[in-house]
Amino acid sequence: PTQGAPMRPFHTLLYSTGAALVLLSVNGYSQVSSLTLERDPQPIASMASASEDDTTQPAVIEGEPQALGNGTVRPYVALDSQNYPQEVGVIFTAAALTGLPQDGTELLLPLPFQAESTAIDHIALDWRPHGHPPEPIYGDAHFDIHAYTISPAEREAITAQGADLEKAYKTPAPEYIPAGYVMAPDSAEPRMGSHWADPTAAEFQGHPHGFDHTLIYGFYEGAIAFIEPMVSFDFLTSQQDFEGAFALPQSYAKPGLYPSRYRITYNEATQTYTVALTEFQPSEQDGQL
Repeated sequence: PTQGAPMRPFHTLLYSTGAALVLLSVNGYSQVSSLTLERDPQPIASMASASEDDTTQPAVIEGEPQALGNGTVRPYVALDSQNYPQEVGVIFTAAALTGLPQDGTELLLPLPFQAESTAIDHIALDWRPHGHPPEPIYGDAHFDIHAYTISPAEREAITAQGADLEKAYKTPAPEYIPAGYVMAPDSAEPRMGSHWADPTAAEFQGHPHGFDHTLIYGFYEGAIAFIEPMVSFDFLTSQQDFEGAFALPQSYAKPGLYPSRYRITYNEATQTYTVALTEFQPSEQDGQL
């Protein structure tokens, strides 16, 4: 972590096995479960480890839940059998999708410290009840799940006005641009940067209007500032599942593990919805872990 960065809400690692991690959280919000990555994260009521002979079950560590609608949303990181992060995402309770505010809302979701080897610093969940431009495509109610590679303090310095626009619209080196992605015109936003989209995505292929889900990149000063799954309210509440790859750059300006796929799932047993970035891979700077 950078010097002076705010501490994340998990402080003490008690011990680990090949199957799970057991944590002590000073605020009581750390939850650890053991499950395969193909299943949705399922929190447990108390902290415990999986059996010693079960070495194939990665751990899922959840962050602090925050109020949303009539329920909660919480961030999480899933670790593979060698304790490397393989998923970072958010889990909505079913009640969170009822009683949502009529105005746009952003929730800052700090990640458990086990995500620190990834390029993702934190998640900001944006509820957009009236969508955003371009309205013919993204005008429906939806969630923007911004997985930021920059800190909240760095985000606050982005004004997207005056001289700062030059930084927001700075053209990245070709190797930093995800294959096929282009910068959307007039897309720079404060605390974000410019938005880059895939012109081959379904929402641009002559569909009447609107979208179900998509993957957006954000850039600032020529480097990726966020990776953003977007999912419409209607698609999420339809309880359909989606999992797929998205285009990647040849290399990254910053070291760290980066995701290569994303998924949207509904777990009927727990009545939770998950939106996650998955299958993290080392950047060129990291080499093979």
